[in-house]
Amino acid sequence: MVTGPRCFAGMVDVSYYRDRADHVRHLADMTWQHGLEMSLRSLARDYAETAEDLEVGASEIRHPELVPGED
Repeated sequence: MVTGPRCFAGMVDVSYYRDRADHVRHLADMTWQHGLEMSLRSLARDYAETAEDLEVGASEIRHPELVPGED
């Protein structure tokens, strides 16, 4: 897990994660494949949780793999 000041270096705005969550939920609503729907809903939750972490000023985020530019 990424921690400390590096965690938020160059991080995009919270609205990015909210928008991604909404977009992925929309895709999940459109699919007819159950496995794909469940994967998309899980990803949407990850985006929403990342937005929540940023909103409350968490020192660690639950899904650092969603942060653009972090390897």
